[in-house]
Amino acid sequence: MAKAAQKSSENLECCPNCTHSQYLYHASAYGVAAEIERPIKQSIHSQAATVLPTGGGRGSERAEKVRVPPFVSFDAAYSEVGGSFDACHNIHTTYASAVIEGLNVFDVVTADRVVSRMVIYAYGRNGDEGEAGYDITGSHFDNLRIAGHPVDVKLPTSDIHKHENYSSFEAVIWSKQGQQFLPWGDKSAQEIKELEKQYHALSGLGNRASKWGEGKKPGQAYRAAAGGKPEMSNPGLTCFGNIVLVPKFGIVRLAELIIHRNFRYLTMFHVQMCSGALGGAGGGGAGGSGGMGYP
Repeated sequence: MAKAAQKSSENLECCPNCTHSQYLYHASAYGVAAEIERPIKQSIHSQAATVLPTGGGRGSERAEKVRVPPFVSFDAAYSEVGGSFDACHNIHTTYASAVIEGLNVFDVVTADRVVSRMVIYAYGRNGDEGEAGYDITGSHFDNLRIAGHPVDVKLPTSDIHKHENYSSFEAVIWSKQGQQFLPWGDKSAQEIKELEKQYHALSGLGNRASKWGEGKKPGQAYRAAAGGKPEMSNPGLTCFGNIVLVPKFGIVRLAELIIHRNFRYLTMFHVQMCSGALGGAGGGGAGGSGGMGYP
């Protein structure tokens, strides 16, 4: 019996077409979601959300012509996830994408199209040959406007691609070059704390900046500005890191990337209202992991 099991194991090792492994796929994506507290309580559950089974395969979802005036509306949102083993290159490939068309958030944040893409590469039959690599090529905004003015997000930055795995990114974000990835950009902790008095959605960010300045590592995850500082011409808006401040409205976070040792997740926009209305809306979420559970 033992000899038969050994022979079977040997056959699996030498069979180029065998895709059996201990690898577990993980990916998810969604279009738009929102939670409004006032002037009227509204909950918009995740639209066009889909999750990849651990065994791989494909999943997709679509929603059309969603209108929750005056807070959120879009013409269409669709997402897709997939995972499979690439025997030619000996890697497990996973992807997640979300697209939103005709986006409008409170007539302040609008875009013709928002595209979020994440591709994950896990090396080896069991995905355990070194750290997984991540790529967000193809993620972008078409005609993004905030308060009626065009905003240009240079996404993805080439520097993000230079650091596709966790160890490489962790090394660079703690270097001088890493400032471009910080959510607060070149703002000091004290400057942020002053802004928190006017923009309550920034609460706690100043303390995070203070701890960062003291060299205190957050653990296993980083929040990064994947597109760097947005470019815009409106003098009435303030921008630092990947955050845009809109007077008497709130804040808008753009192209926010969560980088964990075992996964990455990209959120293309996150609106937090804290003046005329209270609540938040986000979308263009896509991400996943590139490893297997242990034991």
